[in-house]
Amino acid sequence: MRIALGADHGGVALKAKLVKLLQSKGLEVADLGTHSPEPCDYPQIGYKLASAVAQGKFDRGVLLCKSGIGIAIAANKVPGIRAGVCSDTFDAMRSRSHNDTNVLVLAAEKLKDAAAKKILNTWLETPFERGTRHERRVRQIAAIERSILKSSKGRR
Repeated sequence: MRIALGADHGGVALKAKLVKLLQSKGLEVADLGTHSPEPCDYPQIGYKLASAVAQGKFDRGVLLCKSGIGIAIAANKVPGIRAGVCSDTFDAMRSRSHNDTNVLVLAAEKLKDAAAKKILNTWLETPFERGTRHERRVRQIAAIERSILKSSKGRR
C-alpha cells in the first residue's frame, strides 16, 4: 500500500511518529510536508495530499492539524476524496467500513501518540463493506460530486 502523510505545523511532530510506524510495517510512505513547526497554511497541505490520492499516486492519505477540522474541509474539496476526522478507533472503523474513506484526518492537539497510532492501525486494517447499503451510499456521494462538477462547468 502506498500512503501519503501531510500536516500543518500543529501536526508535524505526530506526523513524524506516524511515518516511522508506517515504515516499520513495510508500507511505501511519502511525507508531503510540512517539515517544520513554523506556521504554515493547512489548506495547501490538505489540497496537495488530497490531489495526490485522487490522482492515484497514493492508495490512501493521512492528514493532521491541531483540530483536524480545517485540513479535512480542504481535503474534501478535491473530487474523489472522502476524508474523515477520527477521534477514536470506532470512528476509524466506521469511516472505512461504511464510508470508504481514503484520507484519515487526525486532531494532533487532542490525541496522545498511542491513541493516534491505534486509530491509524484500525483505519488501515478495516475493509470497506462492499455489496452493502454503504456501497450504495458512497456511490450516491460520488454522484452528488459529479453533479456539482457538471453544473459548475456549465456556468463558465
